[in-house]
Amino acid sequence: MNTTTVCREIAAAGALIASYPLDWIARQGESLLGEGRSEPVILAHGLGGSRANFLALATYLRMAGFDKIVYFEYPRWQRVSESAAQLGAVADDIGKGRGVHLIGHSLGGTIARRYAIDARPGAVRSLVTLGSPYSLAQASPRELAIFGDEDPIVPPPTIPPEGSAAFERVVILKHTGHLALIYHPEALRLAATELRANRASADRAAA
Repeated sequence: MNTTTVCREIAAAGALIASYPLDWIARQGESLLGEGRSEPVILAHGLGGSRANFLALATYLRMAGFDKIVYFEYPRWQRVSESAAQLGAVADDIGKGRGVHLIGHSLGGTIARRYAIDARPGAVRSLVTLGSPYSLAQASPRELAIFGDEDPIVPPPTIPPEGSAAFERVVILKHTGHLALIYHPEALRLAATELRANRASADRAAA
């Protein structure tokens, strides 16, 4: 990693540590804001993480008009298939026929992908993954996959010249590691833009 990447990873690690006590304040604010009216956005953290890791992203999304944020948390050592099934139950419960937007970091993105691949048509409006483990043999045609070019945990894919059905779109951010992805301004912007592009017509007109 170059110096820029190392500094970003250290800053991201510090932000992660600070996010845990700040999450209590965020929970109080959520109770005052109420449930929200927009299409639901489900955020799935990485292995060993928690909802606190998404404070920056959740704030950014609310500013972009998505006021119904739901955090999906799962046992650390649970099978991906089991976590995906639980995520599907949550999505079906809160989607209410309008569909949900999914954003996952690291393992959370893999879980979201597993659910989205087999979800009924219309159940998933957007799928955004941040540094999530993948296989170029997978078929995830609705996925915006964002990677750091210096991620030592999940290196970015090398897409063949003829393209790949593994993702709909791949974005690789320069001088970025694994943790910094969930705070990177461009990653936040890309995620919000993807969600806005896939909003239901009623929500898009109200935005």
